[in-house]
Amino acid sequence: MYETITRTGKEIFKSAIRLEPTERVPVIILSGGVWAFNQKGLSLQDSFDMPPEESADYIIEMNKKVRSDLIWCAAGCNHLVLRALGAKSKFKKVGKAADVKPMITSPKEVDKLNPDRIKEDPGIIAMVECTKILKKKIGDQTMLGVSQWGPMTLASLMMGTTEFMIGLMKDKEGMEYLMEFTRELVVTYWKLFADAGVEHVSQAEPVASGDMISRAMFEEFALPHLQYTNNKIKDSVFSKMIHICGNTENLFPVLPETGTDMFSMDWKTSLKKAREELGGKIAFAGQVDPSNVMLLSDESTVKEKAEECIRDARWEQGGYVLMPGCDLAPETPLSHLNAMMDVAYGHTQEITTK
Repeated sequence: MYETITRTGKEIFKSAIRLEPTERVPVIILSGGVWAFNQKGLSLQDSFDMPPEESADYIIEMNKKVRSDLIWCAAGCNHLVLRALGAKSKFKKVGKAADVKPMITSPKEVDKLNPDRIKEDPGIIAMVECTKILKKKIGDQTMLGVSQWGPMTLASLMMGTTEFMIGLMKDKEGMEYLMEFTRELVVTYWKLFADAGVEHVSQAEPVASGDMISRAMFEEFALPHLQYTNNKIKDSVFSKMIHICGNTENLFPVLPETGTDMFSMDWKTSLKKAREELGGKIAFAGQVDPSNVMLLSDESTVKEKAEECIRDARWEQGGYVLMPGCDLAPETPLSHLNAMMDVAYGHTQEITTK
């Protein structure tokens, strides 16, 4: 093992984003908010209700155990933007992600909604204040990130997935109008956290998965709005990420066009192919199976699969971050996370840093 690593996890993560070789494998989790507070028997609503300093201190305490190079602020809280606009969404169940019910039946109904209400939601306000404290206490050592649904997924949540997908075929103009609204929600939400100290933003687009739409549909409906959001935020943060569930190998040729700096992939997607098609263009991250491996297997299997990811991604070339292929199940054992982290921290190489 190369024993003279002196740079912080934040610096190592930033090098990966810049596609530079790193002295050890960069490693993070994806979201993890429900998981983290479930360890203490708390719900996401509890995290909104407690004093921001207490919430920040708990997040710091948990990450000392996890050792992620990045902490997600407001992790698991994407539905807050819809709650702020009037959607029915509850965050009170311990160990459960929030659900949300469709809130419109026609795209034109968004004309009655006020995006500025995002800035007034008590949950969002609490998470922004927590972020400011995290920035002050650990922002020099650990990267801070925030995630939100992408424009296409937000639109599907507002209308209902089935109705939205039918709309893409029968009312393209209407769905475009809706996504022009939701992309502004993404940017508004991101900027609140960027102003509080976040340097890395992510948008999750499960509705744009290769398991749900074709590449042609992705290019027609998802790509322009991903480009818009990334362009709008680029001067406010260090880096931008997109996460898409399912098999996304058919999207590799077009992903660099989104303006993202890093692509986070599901366990169904090949890291070998990612290295071949994305290497040198954008960073990529993944993709230990969060269910069958991180949750349901054992420490030995977690280590085996993490080793496989690192090998397939050819991490030593730079531009790769080890992480689970999606958010953690609330019951995921901490020992399994530690097993993944141990593998990352155990892979080192000597490099010349600028």
